Amino acid sequence: MFAEFIAPLTPEQFFSDHWPDAPYAGPPAALPERLLDAVPELGSAEAVLRSFGGTVSLIQRNGPHARVPRGSDALPMYRAGFTCYMRHVEREFVGLAELIDDAGSRLGLPPDCISCEIFCSADRSGVPLHSDFDVNFALLLSGSKRWRLAPNTSIENQTKMCFARDRKQADDRQLTYAHAPLPERMPDDAREVTMEAGGLLFLPRGWWHETYSTGACMQLNLVVKGPHWGRVFSGALEERLLEAADWREFAYGVSAPDGPGHDAAVDRLADLITGLQKSLAGEDPRALAAELAASFRAAAPRPSGG
Repeated sequence: MFAEFIAPLTPEQFFSDHWPDAPYAGPPAALPERLLDAVPELGSAEAVLRSFGGTVSLIQRNGPHARVPRGSDALPMYRAGFTCYMRHVEREFVGLAELIDDAGSRLGLPPDCISCEIFCSADRSGVPLHSDFDVNFALLLSGSKRWRLAPNTSIENQTKMCFARDRKQADDRQLTYAHAPLPERMPDDAREVTMEAGGLLFLPRGWWHETYSTGACMQLNLVVKGPHWGRVFSGALEERLLEAADWREFAYGVSAPDGPGHDAAVDRLADLITGLQKSLAGEDPRALAAELAASFRAAAPRPSGG
């Protein structure tokens, strides 16, 4: 189903020319029939909202944001001009499992790192300048959407969403990762593309973007959220460490204030690190990397398709 999702671009073209860092804006194409058959609710935004049982975020471009507990509660706000944003829609629309499993297989990623989201709006709408920490495949199901895109020259491999410099950040830690000030507005040379129904936009991680939608607009996003190498290494290394009884001890004192208890905890952890350094000293880095990657793969959730 992934191949149908990114058509008319072929998987070979996509991986050769765009993955993971080069945007792609595809022309309108026929919507994937298997996708619409698997999730008939995607035929209209109102059908999606009536069926969606999870939390819906309500967004206005330069106005208030709010949340409601269910899609049906969002219907009046959708009709009033709010953009409705639904995360993890695959939990409600199980027909999306095949798309997620196929994408995970082709991208070489565990299925729990891939999810689906839906944006829908009934009139003029959009979102202001921001950059996402994830990777997005945005399939426009209906309406028209204009995007403005620009590479991120301020921060590399962010781990949370970032906003324009004059807005409060979702996570101030991102500012410590930045090597240049965040922009105040989209640069004048930003790339502009207009997507029509059936068009797919591939947006790499971290690119700045803002959007303007017109008409009854609905978009299905296939979203990739990691894993980053820190998670791969720490998660797989933990599995290895826990094979030793010493690493399975409870870390008494680790959160104690400065004093004897805290010092004893630091000394104990230092001893464990010293032992780890000795055990790794003679290992080949590539062999260790292969072992940790295999451990991470074995611990990942199994694909839902079987």
